[in-house]
Parts: sequence; structure tokens; C-alpha cells
Amino acid sequence: MPTLPRTRLYPLEFRREKERFKGGLALVFDDPASSPHELAGEILGKVEAAYFATLHFAPRQKSYLFGRYAAKLALRDLTSEVDLRAIEIVRGVFEQPIVHCRYNSGLGVTITHAGSLAMALAYPTGHPCGIDVEVISPSRYQTILSQLSEQEKKWLQTSLTHEHETATAIWAAKEALSKVLTTGLMSPIQVYNLAEFNKLESRAWEGLFENFAQYKVKVWVGSSYAFSVAFPKRSVLDFNDDLCAVL
Repeated sequence: MPTLPRTRLYPLEFRREKERFKGGLALVFDDPASSPHELAGEILGKVEAAYFATLHFAPRQKSYLFGRYAAKLALRDLTSEVDLRAIEIVRGVFEQPIVHCRYNSGLGVTITHAGSLAMALAYPTGHPCGIDVEVISPSRYQTILSQLSEQEKKWLQTSLTHEHETATAIWAAKEALSKVLTTGLMSPIQVYNLAEFNKLESRAWEGLFENFAQYKVKVWVGSSYAFSVAFPKRSVLDFNDDLCAVL
């Protein structure tokens, strides 16, 4: 049996008036002892395996493989499929992940990678979501700062945490929105500006957007990563988490 990367799974639920939408969040941590090619044989379907064979550099192999692994783990508990190879994540015209599975009853998935961590959120396609994870590093601060609005820069000055942590949280919020819109950061960055960014607790924020009032974002900040989820504004995200400790 191959040495599998370490994982964490979180069931979650979005509440919206009288409706409930179940989802699943999966984290996959890079493990130097794991073999990408052995893991590929355990989890990839035919289409995915054919694409994986075209990847020749180890970082890209791991990024693709661990992202798919996270996506399949997140989806598995929402379907009746136990064979991860039977859940295929193919690429749409905008490179967005598309779920192919015989037991798929309207499920989507959003995937993100940073550093040694891959994450995926499975959700009903009728309740769109996007996620992002970013490495927290002071060396990235000036680059992120150059892309923020004047209002967003002011929030950095009033934050109780280090400015580079809050800046990374704001950047992750914008990236998560771009995933929902399937644009990536191909549009002018100002399109994704935040209108509000409020601290919920010591390591978590919630924000609203200037140009996309139908969405909001929640961001958690740990010691190494900032993680964000963008989802419909009137929904409430419920799940028991220790994300800040894990991140």
C-alpha cells in the first residue's frame, strides 16, 4: 500500500432560510514519504491519469495530485461512491474543476493549493462556492499591498493582527470570489474589491464585496496560511472547526 498524505475532513452545512445545503471540506498535507505515482494509481480515473502522465515536474505533479485527492475526499461523503478513481475531476473551459461521477446529484467542487497544503470544498451546484488558501509571509506583503484599494489599506492600519496577516486574508478573500465567478484573477483586480471586512473573532473575518453584493466571504488565519470561502450572502456557514489551529 502506498504511503498516503495526511488529511483532515470537515463536514459542513450552509443554512439559507428554510433550506440546508450540505458540503464537505478536505485538507491534504504534503508528505515527503508519499509517492505521487503510487498515489496516482490509487485515486486517478482514466482521464485524470492521462493528464497526469503529461506532467513532468514534481511540484506540478504533487499540486495536481493532492488537489484531486482533496476534491475526491470532499466529494466522497456527499455521494455513494467509495472508489475515488470513479470520481473524476476534469477541467472546464475556464480551467474550473468539473465533477464527473455516476452518483453525482448536482455537486461541484472548488480546489486551491499553497505551499505544502491542498484544499477542496464540495458543494451543491445550486449553492455556488469558491475557496482559496494563501501562504502567510512578510515577504509577500508589499506585493499584496500594491494591489489593495485605499479602503482595504486602511483596514490594515486598524487591524489587531500583523498587517501582513490581514493583507493576506484580504487577498485570499478576493481569490475566493474569483473562483466563484470562474474568472480567476483574469479581470482587473479592482473588480474584486471589498466593501466591508469585519473581524468575527481573533483569527476570523467576514467581508462583503463592492461589485458582487450577492456574495460574502469568510476568512480564517492560522500561523502559516489564510483560508477563505466565498458563498451567497444570505447563507450562513455552519461547521465545527479548528481551522485556525490546523492552518
